[in-house]
Amino acid sequence: MKPEISSWLTTLFPTLATFLLASGLATTGLAQDNQPPLLDPAKQLAAVTTLMDSIPDIIFYKDMDGVYRGGNKAWTQLIGKPMDQILGKTDLDLFPAQLAKAFRQRDQKMLATRQPRRNEEWVSYPDGRHVLLDTLKTPWVDSRGNVLGVLGICREITPNPAAEKEVRAANDQFYAGLNAMFTGELGPMKAIWSHADDVTYMGPVGGFQVGWDAVRKEWEAQAALKLGGKVEASEMQFTVGKDLAVVSNWEKGENTNAQGQIQKVSIRATNIFRKEDQQWKMIGHHVDLLPQMAK
Repeated sequence: MKPEISSWLTTLFPTLATFLLASGLATTGLAQDNQPPLLDPAKQLAAVTTLMDSIPDIIFYKDMDGVYRGGNKAWTQLIGKPMDQILGKTDLDLFPAQLAKAFRQRDQKMLATRQPRRNEEWVSYPDGRHVLLDTLKTPWVDSRGNVLGVLGICREITPNPAAEKEVRAANDQFYAGLNAMFTGELGPMKAIWSHADDVTYMGPVGGFQVGWDAVRKEWEAQAALKLGGKVEASEMQFTVGKDLAVVSNWEKGENTNAQGQIQKVSIRATNIFRKEDQQWKMIGHHVDLLPQMAK
């Protein structure tokens, strides 16, 4: 996953922030610049409450002292209590002490920099479900830029066993394509790769290709050599998200070097896949250099 905030957060937060500001939940007064509000306060509050409850992701906000001041229906489902039993409470009132302490520390780090912070955390629902949340915390501010507290948005990213099985199959498909490429057949390799402009390849001979055109040309050059040999993936480790997956493994086997000699291969590899049209496609293949093959 890229280090910047993921796309679902960057699109959701500005919309949510606009509604919070417009509703008066993020201001000390509803009118701005001496202009009357577009809706009366009751209707504004009802509008923003309906908006937040329509969003399946968890949303909450709390003041500088860590006291919860609001949230949406998804938030109450995680806590397992109605909203009127959550408002006015802190993390210590709602979560195990160690987890509550971790939440507060993350809040304080974010408030110290006044910059959004993102992290992953495991939490438990009242029914016993244990889920992994991708959480963004960002300053909750009024219309004048004064920080009122913390706004949090969470999305569940618990690994899906079925998705891991699909990614494993895609990884196997890549290595089948790689071994076919050693014989000069490039069709299977083209089939498993995304043809997007952001795909990357860093192979055992060096170089850094970006974009499908550049990656395809590199594979075509290798296929033309018909080096033979075979490699297999071993010791695979999977990290699978909703639309992105990373597989770290060893590649072991043998290849032919520039002098036509058979050489053993044992290198580390990172394979990155993205879900495109309901299929996992490779968008990155990065491996150690092989000195005997390096350009």
